[in-house]
Formats: sequence, structure tokens, C-alpha cells
Amino acid sequence: MKRFFLTTALLIGLVSCIDQVSLPIRNETPQLVVDGLITNEKPPYNVRLSYSGSFTFDGETPRDVMVRAANVRIRDDSGHSTALRETQPGNYQTTDLSFVGQPGRTYTLEIGLNDGTRYVSQPETMQPVAPIDTIYAELNRSETDLIDTYRFFFYIDTKDPATEPNFYGWTATSYNVQGGPREYCWVKTQSPGLTILADQAIDGREIRKKLVIKSPIRSIGPHFVEVKQYSLTKEAYQFYRLFQEQQSRTGTIFDPLPASVIGNIRQENKPEQRGLGFFRASAVTVKRIKSYREDVYQPQLQQYLTTLMANGRQCCSDPCFSELKIDPPGFSE
Repeated sequence: MKRFFLTTALLIGLVSCIDQVSLPIRNETPQLVVDGLITNEKPPYNVRLSYSGSFTFDGETPRDVMVRAANVRIRDDSGHSTALRETQPGNYQTTDLSFVGQPGRTYTLEIGLNDGTRYVSQPETMQPVAPIDTIYAELNRSETDLIDTYRFFFYIDTKDPATEPNFYGWTATSYNVQGGPREYCWVKTQSPGLTILADQAIDGREIRKKLVIKSPIRSIGPHFVEVKQYSLTKEAYQFYRLFQEQQSRTGTIFDPLPASVIGNIRQENKPEQRGLGFFRASAVTVKRIKSYREDVYQPQLQQYLTTLMANGRQCCSDPCFSELKIDPPGFSE
């Protein structure tokens, strides 16, 4: 009995020594975030608007608030302009099919918010871009990834024009068939963000073996890959380089808040008041490849795919591209 009272007294003493500490939740003033792009491809062109800066406690992730009912317009240096219509909360899209981006033209984004605040982007001149020469794949086996052990690594080669600085960006999308000949689907994989490159070390030479996407192999069947090669202005390249460097850094919640990467968005009447993000004007070239690689029948890969089928991984439970028998855009070209 004496031991019980001693233990109880000790626990009460320990509890009484615990002081509740209120940790301050770091908050930033919400800022306008812009993600916009105009290219020389056929319209429509899209601009995404949100607010950022408030932190939630569940994972310390920013809570973005979409900007509704804004007046958004793209203007070029020849006096033409086009309005954008809000198609989804915070997503704005051009509707004028005659307003097409052209290399050599300079473009500006104009944004009017409900409170009367107006933002404009710094002018972006659309630079020309070289065509992609070739796309090719190499089979890669991961020793650590137990879900997607085998992948095709897709690379591109392209010739860099000489005598002037060039800045590049790439995005890629791959589609892999799953299912059988009677009922099948295309499972889509997209490259994570924009891959960038400056040509100062290779001016006028060939860009070789630039990795653009890692496409998982989940069935015996074709891979269809589309690669887009973009021109970037020096300012756009610097923005994306700094943004990607910041995203790759690690730290704790007690570290100082990272400085915002300055983009090309500012208030019209108060240039010192900046928005976040970037409005980009890029020329783009597109190249596609249908890959019916013979090495999918290599013994180790055949065994791997057989295991997937036995585990039910080859069915169309993953998100498919549109409906089951709809081929991806450009597949039949």
C-alpha cells in the first residue's frame, strides 16, 4: 500500500512539472501566386491564380486560396490582346482562337482583382526554339524501388544554335498500355515539373542524352511518349533554377522561412509590391515516339511482368487516359 501511495505521489509531481508551451505558428501575408504560359501552339492558353502564405499545422503545408472572378488579359507588343475566362476556380483560359503566340513577339499578362488591385507581368519576348532531333529509351532496373522496379528512361538529343545564349525547358508525358487486346487502357505518367538547361557550356554543339522522363513498365505493350521542348528567356530560366534549388533544400519548422523567389509579377501602381510565380512566353516543339521495345521480352523482365499479373497489378485499376479504348492524342499520327 505504501508503494502505491509513493508511486501516485511521484506521478502527480511529474504531471505538475509539465508546463504547456504554445509554439507560434508562422504566417506570412498572403500573396498573389501566378502560373501562366503562352506558346506558339494552338490556343487555348491557361493562367492559374491563387493566394499563398498561410500555413496550416497538418504537415506545415501552405493553404492556397484560388483567386475568383479576376479580370485577366494577355497583351502583345502589336496592340492586340485577348481576355481569359474563368473555367474552374482560379483557372483562366483564353477563348479567342485567333490570338496565337508567335516567336519574336513580346507578351504581358494583366490581372485585375475584385478589390481594385491590378498586377502586370514584366514583358516576356517569345524566343525561337530548335527542334528535337531524336528520342530514345534505355531499360533501367532499380534496386530500391519495389513498386516500379523496371522503367524506360527516355532521352532526347537536340542541336543547340551557336553564337547566342539559349535556355531550354522540357516536359514529357508517357502512356503505357495495360490490359489485353479486347479491353485495354493507357496509363499516363508525367514528368515532375519543368526540366531546364542553359547552353553556356555547350554553345553550338549537340545536347546529348538529356533525360526527360522515367516511364514505369507495368505490362507487355507499347510505350507512347510525347516530349515538349520549350524556349526560355534568361529571366524565366533563372526563376525556375532558383525555385528548384529552394524546393530541394531540407530543414525543420524552426528554420527561418525561405525567401520568396522573385518572379515577374508586380502591382501596376506599386512596383515594389511583388506577386509570386511567373508568366512565361515560350516557343515549343513537340516530338513523339512509339516504343515497341524488343527488350520487354528479356527473361528477367518477362518474369517481373508475370509476377505483376499474378498480383493483379496489370488490370485497369490505375487511372486510365480517358476511356478504356481511347488512344492518347497524337498516337495515330
